[in-house]
Amino acid sequence: MRRIQVPRQGGEKSVSTAVPHRVPKAMRSRVPLVGSAVRIRRDPLGFVQQIRRYGDVATFKLGPRTAYVVNHPDLIRQMLVTDAEKFHKGVMFQKAQVLARNGLFTSEGEFHARQRRLIQPAVHASEIAGYTRTMGDHVQGLVTAWADGEVVRMDEVTFPLALGIVARVLFSTDLDPEAAAEVQETLPVLLRGLGQRALAPFDFLDRLPTPTNRAFERALPRFQAVVYRMIRQHRLDLGQHPDLLTSLLRAVDADTGAAMTDDQVYDEVTSMIIAGSETTAAAMSWAAYLLAAHPAAQRAVQDEVDDVLQGRPVRYEDLGRLQYTHRVVKETLRLYPTTWMLMRRPLVDVDLGGYRLPADAMVLFSIFALHRDPALFPDPEHFDPDRWLPARAETIPPHAYLPFGAGPRGCIGGPFSHTEASVFLATLAQRHTLVPVSDEPARIVTTLIPMPGPIPLAVRSRKEPPVSTSPEAVTR
Repeated sequence: MRRIQVPRQGGEKSVSTAVPHRVPKAMRSRVPLVGSAVRIRRDPLGFVQQIRRYGDVATFKLGPRTAYVVNHPDLIRQMLVTDAEKFHKGVMFQKAQVLARNGLFTSEGEFHARQRRLIQPAVHASEIAGYTRTMGDHVQGLVTAWADGEVVRMDEVTFPLALGIVARVLFSTDLDPEAAAEVQETLPVLLRGLGQRALAPFDFLDRLPTPTNRAFERALPRFQAVVYRMIRQHRLDLGQHPDLLTSLLRAVDADTGAAMTDDQVYDEVTSMIIAGSETTAAAMSWAAYLLAAHPAAQRAVQDEVDDVLQGRPVRYEDLGRLQYTHRVVKETLRLYPTTWMLMRRPLVDVDLGGYRLPADAMVLFSIFALHRDPALFPDPEHFDPDRWLPARAETIPPHAYLPFGAGPRGCIGGPFSHTEASVFLATLAQRHTLVPVSDEPARIVTTLIPMPGPIPLAVRSRKEPPVSTSPEAVTR
C-alpha cells in the first residue's frame, strides 16, 4: 500500500485548491436504481474487501446516492482523529436513533462530549479493576456448570453472560429472568434491523411491512419497556446502589442544574447495553472458537493461566502477566472487530489524501476490511496471536488496528470489553479444553456486528490445575 501524506489540520478552508483533486475509482453497479445495495445485502464482508482493491478512496452507488469508501489507514485516522470535528457520524447512526435516540452511541457535538465526560470515570481502569471480580464470578458460574463432554453453543451462552455482567455493573443487581429474556430476545432483532436500514438504498424501505421491519417494530417497545422499568425501580431507592445508573440519575447539567430525565437516562443506558452485551459476547464467542480450532494456542493459554493464577480466580492485576491471553484477545478482535463497517458525514468539503469529499456525502470505512488487508497484515486470514509480540507489532503500520474505532467518538467501552474477554478465557482455560465438533468453519452473521453463527464446542474437563495455598487465595 502506498504512503500518503495526510494534510495538517488548520485554517478555515477544508479543501486545498493547490492541485487538482484526484477522482476516486468507482465500482460499477450491475443493478439499475439500487446500485450496489443487492451486492452488499448478499455479501457485505466480501463487498468491503473487494472495494478495497479500488484504491485508497473509492465510490459506489447506493440507490441514487454516491457513497465514498475510505480504505487507507492514514485517511481513516484523519477522519476519526485529526479532522474529527469536520465529520458527523452519518446516516447509519441517524437511523440508530430510533433505538438509542440521543445516547452516547448516536449523539454529536458538545452534548456527546459532555455525556462522554460524565460516563468516562465509570470505565476508567481503576473502576474496571473493581469489575473484574464481577466478571470472574459470572464466568465461573457458567463454566463450572458444564459437564465433561458436554457440547456447548458458545454463540448462545456468551450473550446472557455478557448481559448479566453489564447489568451488574450498571444496576448493581442481576436482571430478573423476565427482563433478561426480553433483552436477549429483542436486542439481536433490533441490531439486525438497524444493520439492514443503514445500507438501504431508499429510506422508504424502512417503512415497508417486510418481515425484518415488522420484527423490529414489535421488538422496540418491548426493549424500551424493560429499560424504563429498571430506571423507575432504581429511582425508588436512589443512593442504595453505588453504580453507573445511580451516577446518571444524580448527574446535573453544569449550566442549568437540571437532572437528567428518564428519557435521557434511557438513551445512555441503551447505548451501554448495546456496547456491553452483543459486542462483548461476540468477542468471547470468537475467541473460544479460535482457541478450539488452534490447539497449540489453547495449550499456550492454559499453561500461562496455570502458571500465573495457580488455580485461584483471576484478578485485574493478573491481566498484565497474562500476556499470551492478551494477544489472543487482540488477534481475535483483529479478525472479528466490534463492527464491520462505520459511516461518517462531512459537515464541509474535506480534502482526504488529495480526494475531495463533498459536504453531506455518505462516507464509509470498514474496520473488518482494514484488519484483513494483506498490505497491512501478512497472511491476514491466519490466526496468529504472536503477530502482537512487541518486535513484530512494531512492523504493523500505525492506525491499521482499530477494533474500537479511534478519536473522540471511539468506543468508550473498549477496555471493559477487552478485560471481560480476557477474564472469560482465563477462567475457561483453568477448567476446560474446547474441542470442535464440526470441521465446518463458523459462519459470520453480519448485523451491525460480525456475530458468529452456530459455534458448537465440546468441553473436556481438565485435571485440576495447581492450587495456591496463600491466605489471599483461600479467602477468595
